[in-house]
Amino acid sequence: MLWIPIGEMFVWSFFVKEPGIQEFAGLQNYREILLDDEVFRKSLQVTFSFALMVVPGVTIVGLLLAMAVNRIANVTVRGFFTVAFFTSYVVPLVAVALVWRYIYLPGKQGLLNVILGWIGISPIRWLTTSDWALRSLAIVRIWKDAGYAMVLFLAGLQSIPKVYYEAAEVDGANGWRRFWNITLPLLMPTVAFVVVVNTLGAFLAFTEVYVMTGEAGGGGVRGGPNYATNLMAFHIFNTAIAYSHEGYGSAMAAIFFVIMVSVGYFQYRFIRATFEY
Repeated sequence: MLWIPIGEMFVWSFFVKEPGIQEFAGLQNYREILLDDEVFRKSLQVTFSFALMVVPGVTIVGLLLAMAVNRIANVTVRGFFTVAFFTSYVVPLVAVALVWRYIYLPGKQGLLNVILGWIGISPIRWLTTSDWALRSLAIVRIWKDAGYAMVLFLAGLQSIPKVYYEAAEVDGANGWRRFWNITLPLLMPTVAFVVVVNTLGAFLAFTEVYVMTGEAGGGGVRGGPNYATNLMAFHIFNTAIAYSHEGYGSAMAAIFFVIMVSVGYFQYRFIRATFEY
């Protein structure tokens, strides 16, 4: 069933499909997008920048949390912290975005700026400046998804036989060498999964932009300021749904679909080939 809407997307990408208009356009939509659409290119750049912040952030934070929780000897305490960190992942993203929108309020209204004020840092306009808006959305996504990555890494850590660490310790390997030569190589299948899943998740990010930017975030338009948070999923939604350019939006979605599948495939192959033991 998944292939039905994907096939429909590719079919409509060859049409001019707007209210009252439905005409075959051949490759016109693709030519215009690839050659003339600067907003599409900007949106693609913003999306890749977002992914380059989110994916390493989720992977590193999730792994650090997993290693910290795994060191807790008491099973009950370990379970408590596992559930506590995982809770952020199961909370609906709309609710998370609403809470963080208020945390990011400009001036001294937002909780984060109040905390920064305690240590002498001037208030930051988190969602209304080009320098900070995309980073602010990335922080929210990292905060939400790190708990899921932690659970996966924790399962991977607990599946590594302790005899490997005991042998390495006898050989005089320090903690860093044990991590680099034992833990990380044996976790690479999990790392590959976390990286690919979070890359696709970052590419498809929509809710943060819709809920947190524009008037909701303190002014301007959604996806701003100056297209700084105009992630591709939101841009496609605006084009195809909000502005009713369904054929043009379908062509953008088709191009982006090919990019997503290609990136995910090459990521997975590269990670597995580089760290195959």
